[in-house]
Amino acid sequence: MVGLIVDEVISPYKAMQGQLRPSSILKYRAITGAFLADLLAAASVDVWCKLATNTNAQSGRPGGPQAFKTMRDALGEAELIEELPGYIRTFSLFGGKQTKAARTSFRPTAKLVELAESQGIALTEWHKHFDMGRPAAPGATDLLEKRGEKKSKSSEPRRLAVNLTEPMAAKIVADLQRLNEHLRAPGRIEGIAFSGLRRVFNNGDRPDFNWQWHGRYYSMPEADPYERMEGSAETRKRVIRIDEQEVEEVDISASHLTILHGLLGMPFDNSRDPYEVYDLAPGAGSVRDSGTPHGFSGPKVDRERMKAWLLIALGTSDPAAGGSKHNLARRAGLGRYPFLAGLPSLGIGPLDLQFHEAEILRLAMEELMIDHKVGFLPVHDALIVAKPNIRLAKSALTGAFTRYFRETLGLAAGPEPRLS
Repeated sequence: MVGLIVDEVISPYKAMQGQLRPSSILKYRAITGAFLADLLAAASVDVWCKLATNTNAQSGRPGGPQAFKTMRDALGEAELIEELPGYIRTFSLFGGKQTKAARTSFRPTAKLVELAESQGIALTEWHKHFDMGRPAAPGATDLLEKRGEKKSKSSEPRRLAVNLTEPMAAKIVADLQRLNEHLRAPGRIEGIAFSGLRRVFNNGDRPDFNWQWHGRYYSMPEADPYERMEGSAETRKRVIRIDEQEVEEVDISASHLTILHGLLGMPFDNSRDPYEVYDLAPGAGSVRDSGTPHGFSGPKVDRERMKAWLLIALGTSDPAAGGSKHNLARRAGLGRYPFLAGLPSLGIGPLDLQFHEAEILRLAMEELMIDHKVGFLPVHDALIVAKPNIRLAKSALTGAFTRYFRETLGLAAGPEPRLS
């Protein structure tokens, strides 16, 4: 198929321009094979293939930037691919400037899918004809990223140098190396180009920095960013295989809210959906209900509205953030969680909560790795595991909460999370 496209589409396109060089044919074959693998892999799960198309991003691509441009133009003219341009947009949010970006998106047209099928390549069996590839194992200097403190809401934190001889940095890197050795074993993580995990920490230029802010796990830059897949959890379930089996995500419901309860020494009710709240305002039509706070409730607040307000409030350490459109969820949320009114003075910000969350996941992953020898992938407040290992993952996360609060923080056993 690669030879057919190069010989009958790309080479004639270049020849029409009077610029076809025999030495370029091998470059066209290299980039076309890689691009087709990406296109068919994405199309097989009904998503777009996203690629950075600026010249700098293409330096390591097969064939080089010019071969990619020629192939892209030729396939487009032959109506074999569809393309959506990438963009960078700046907009205002909560009084500050935010940037949203998207890479250029590609997908095969019906014409290209038919061409593949004529060559015996069914979309559902693309992996039998193309190799996903395996990125090289990351080096120690790639595993740990330290960023400076954001100077404003719209600024981007700068990357800082990491001294790997520093005891805490060395420990984090050693932990990541053990995890990655386990996760990169043959057959462990399949369906994506997986290179390993890294951790990113913030506020690294503050004098009291000691690797305690942010610290979440991410995929390596040169591999597939599975945590940011288009379609999120549903796409990951279709694409990823762990230990050669279909996967499921075990999520910590309202993770940061749960952790905050533990940090403040407050009881957490995991028997009830954390986002289940009722409008207790006077005149809201209160009715008796033994399953709600104080034995009565008003109208039930939409779950997604409540979730959105909590995300904003905990993400900004300010319950008033988000404006008037969140008034109902804010009022009802403070009715169930009155301590959130004091968020600005608690001294526990989103980067603190993200760090605690990441450390809890670290303990759970180490248990799954050492005690059970099974695979997993972290996604901020969730673990992706093979379906037969869902119960193991839930047990590991619950135990990690207990150990983290009791043994690491020296607090009470901590809250028992609600897992889904």
